[in-house]
Amino acid sequence: MSQIDVNALFGRAETAFQAGRFDAARKDLSVVLRVMGDHPQVLHLLALCEMRLGHASAAMSAFRKALIAAPNDPQISSNLANLLDQQGDSVGALQCLDRVLQRFPNAVDARFNRALLRQRVGDLPEALRDLDQLLVTHRDDPRLWEARGAINRQRGDFQGAAADYDRALELDPGRTIALHGAARIALERGQASALPAYRRAIAVAGDDPTLLLGLVEAMELEGGGGIELLAARVASQPDWIEGHANLARMRAEAGSDIDFTQSFVEAIDQLPADRALKMAYWRCLALAGRYQDALTALDGAHPGVVTDPELLLMEAVFASEAGLLDRADSAFAKLGAEADVDLARGRHALRKGDPALAVALLEPLALGNPGLVTAWAHLSLGWRLTGDPRHDWLCGQPGLYGTSDVELEGHELDALADQLRDLHLTRAHPIGQSLRGGTQTRGRLLARDEPIIGLLRERLAKAVGRHLSALPPIDSAHPLLRFRDRNFAFAGSWSVRLCDRGYHVHHVHPEGVLSSACYIALPDSVAQEQQGWLEIGAAPAELSLGLSPIAVIEPRPGRLALFPSYLFHGTRPFPSGERLTVAFDVVV
Repeated sequence: MSQIDVNALFGRAETAFQAGRFDAARKDLSVVLRVMGDHPQVLHLLALCEMRLGHASAAMSAFRKALIAAPNDPQISSNLANLLDQQGDSVGALQCLDRVLQRFPNAVDARFNRALLRQRVGDLPEALRDLDQLLVTHRDDPRLWEARGAINRQRGDFQGAAADYDRALELDPGRTIALHGAARIALERGQASALPAYRRAIAVAGDDPTLLLGLVEAMELEGGGGIELLAARVASQPDWIEGHANLARMRAEAGSDIDFTQSFVEAIDQLPADRALKMAYWRCLALAGRYQDALTALDGAHPGVVTDPELLLMEAVFASEAGLLDRADSAFAKLGAEADVDLARGRHALRKGDPALAVALLEPLALGNPGLVTAWAHLSLGWRLTGDPRHDWLCGQPGLYGTSDVELEGHELDALADQLRDLHLTRAHPIGQSLRGGTQTRGRLLARDEPIIGLLRERLAKAVGRHLSALPPIDSAHPLLRFRDRNFAFAGSWSVRLCDRGYHVHHVHPEGVLSSACYIALPDSVAQEQQGWLEIGAAPAELSLGLSPIAVIEPRPGRLALFPSYLFHGTRPFPSGERLTVAFDVVV
């Protein structure tokens, strides 16, 4: 075959690749390689075709050959890093990009990809550093500002994120990701601009389900209509699971006369073979504590013996939580030893009064994964019941939990209470949350712009800093103390308003390192017989373990309680009045 024919074949392969005809491009490239041998650019394009076709092993082989032929080509190395990342090898991907940037520090794509990868693995300061280095010479590149906005949002710098998204949109008003990011930031900050921002984003992006969910939230924030819009959408798209789940949550919080699971039931009637839809419905029931209903629904969909491992685990958990211990035993006996199964088995063993078995199941999970909060929470109960001295190491060291004054004056607390009351727009507690007899705000409370909330955020940050600096010495095996000297950020933040007989069931916060309760306004009854007080370390009532709390904290206006997120905590009910708090999780 002549040289011009080879060039023509390669050109045809490039055209096919750009048109998305990857198999056709792959065939032409194979012919070119047989004629020319291992040419780096041909191998590179072949590797990209194999990636698009989902042939990871073949793509890896082509990338390796391309790098042997052209070891200093930054684009080949960058795309190999993308493949490694897709395969779950983030360490290998970072090493690959590091090598590229050591040779070619001005390789824009490699540095941008490294910033995105660092963001995904949680190294936000270094991700930001990469982007800022690129912005020195590429200040008019909207994708850099867009990515910077996402990182700043993840860091909790919502003001910085908003400015980044605005800059990206100044450079390119039609960027969908930036439009969505700006709208999301406005919604999380509780700004009136959220609604028009979502409408602008939808006008550009079209029928995007995630944007529609944001629009619905913004409509509810501005006075309503969102629930009706979402209900109409899921009725026309019955397989949209995320839409059903959000509609159920919103109907429950609104105290709707319509059962919050109704859209799931109607959709399953239309799509009786949709397994994922049915499982989402059962999980929604379970999240609301309706375990018997969830079990009944599962049985109705799968009469007879269940053999599917995923369904068996659901059956085991639902049965255990519904108090059907023998049925749970039978389901657990058919399952293997995967981590999620053993975590559920450990909780079930506690419920059955076998703490030694619970410890045997939970210890490997917790000790092998210091970030698995739920495993540590249940292991703490097992250690306590078996008299294991490690319970003191985990829960009893001085300084792990405590209180401080957030240093707000009486008039400032009053102004804050008035502001918070205006934000409590729902009528009932959210599905799956710990409060009973009250409401919880939406969005990220501490990201809001109101001056009084900004003042609270500033005082809370100082109090958290003092708490972290006073912790016991760093301990790499401890789920909290391993983070002792790390920088922190606020993750979720919200306000809870409990009224007559309101309380929190005992629970943990799986995504946090430290959790909190900051008291803003309280009923007079909290001074009487410890009503409305915070309990730390007691077992959830549904486990029937009879464990009393390891500490009880008296609420006072302006007092902040901080404690490890793996410690079960709840509150005692109070007879009447209002108990208004702010809560947040701390992450590193």
